[in-house]
Amino acid sequence: MNTSPSVIVVGGGPVGVAAAIACANRGFSVTVVEKATEIYDLPRAIVMDDEVQRALTLIGAGGGLSDVTSALPGAEFVDVAGIRIIGFELPEGTMTGLGFPPVVRYYQPELEAFLRAHAVGAGVHFLLGKEVASVTQSDSGVEAALASGTVLSADWLIAADGAPSPIRKALGIRFDSLGFDQDWMVVDVRLHDGCDRELPLFVQQICDPARPSTFVPGHGRFRRWEFQLQEGETRAEMVEPTRVWQLLSPWLTPDDAGIVRAVVYRFHGTVASAMRAGRVFIAGDAAHQMPPFLGQGLGSGVRDALNLAWKLQMASGGRGGERLLDTYDEERRPHVAGVVAHAVDTGRLIDQLAGRGGEQDRLESAYGGQRAFPHLEHGMRAGDHLLTGRQAPDIVLADGRQLDATVGDGFAVILSGARTAPANSATLDEWRALGATVVEGPVPFAEGVVVVRPDRSIASVSTTAEEFAEHTAQLMEFLA
Repeated sequence: MNTSPSVIVVGGGPVGVAAAIACANRGFSVTVVEKATEIYDLPRAIVMDDEVQRALTLIGAGGGLSDVTSALPGAEFVDVAGIRIIGFELPEGTMTGLGFPPVVRYYQPELEAFLRAHAVGAGVHFLLGKEVASVTQSDSGVEAALASGTVLSADWLIAADGAPSPIRKALGIRFDSLGFDQDWMVVDVRLHDGCDRELPLFVQQICDPARPSTFVPGHGRFRRWEFQLQEGETRAEMVEPTRVWQLLSPWLTPDDAGIVRAVVYRFHGTVASAMRAGRVFIAGDAAHQMPPFLGQGLGSGVRDALNLAWKLQMASGGRGGERLLDTYDEERRPHVAGVVAHAVDTGRLIDQLAGRGGEQDRLESAYGGQRAFPHLEHGMRAGDHLLTGRQAPDIVLADGRQLDATVGDGFAVILSGARTAPANSATLDEWRALGATVVEGPVPFAEGVVVVRPDRSIASVSTTAEEFAEHTAQLMEFLA
């Protein structure tokens, strides 16, 4: 008889599968219910940043990731003549403090197959071609009734069932809009073998007064264009092949590439009013949607998975319980709202720089601009140090090992600098009892005692032993 804590994941897209891997690698028995029988065979998401690459690695899906991704050399806003307004370039081989390229691109069907293989290897059970008809829960568990009549039982359920999310709607959780709604046509092509057209190397936001558009140099031979629909244009006319090739004509002809897909989407920014309802957790597009200008849609769902899995493990082991699980919503919803707002402002900036209304000189939200990426400002954190809530770099420790490899999937306490707590302190014993890895030696990003969570967010930075004890007491309240 299997007595492992159990999780049902509804939705077998990349976010659902990432959540399944994260939970399976933390000892859960995981079942994924997916109504489709095959992986969706068209590209959608296309880039991910270093934090998301690290997240996939931390949840157990990093092996071989570099084989299905390629580094992106830069991104820019350009005028109609292709002259850069603002942007950045990344020299070949650039790696961030998290240990990964700043941005990589991928072909989503290939990435999904990669994640599915990792999930199967982790012991995840897939029910394909099945649909959840209803979800009920009690104080002790959750049940998912399938349309076929089968009823699945588990300790927890993760709803990663996409933007329409029947589960979110059944729970009465609404979407709150950030006020951005635009229709854009997305065109993906595959360059023919031997095509020697010179295309941009960078992601480009083309601030054309007649039609703002986007170019993304995808992974391998894939390329993407996005064209903003103008007044009077219909979806049906825009996706006609003749019309698509007319729009692509400044770059390509049918002799150069084949169209993989051409589809009109409404780009908008929304965040669910809640991401937790009892034993049900909402993740990915079911919880938040954003325009694609930052490439953060899929990545935000992977962040959901990384944030949630270790908390479910702690709660299942009798630590934290409701207080810790509540932090999933407390942390993820404000964070992703900040990401959505940033993506919305980036989209608005394209129009502004094209002279289509609004201010034209505020470039903070552009590629290469000064707008900081959101970090955790709520939930399980203590103190007001500048680094609290941010990702800890994957540094080389004093003994030559990397932080991520040394810490594994638990907490870390780093003793850095002359005023750190002694290695035999009672406060440190509290962390050791929790299974935390204690690391001694200076680190380049902070002096003092640094507590790092399993998701690598910095929970606190303490400059004295007294402050360390105070911060630890605050953090332990979440784990009581």
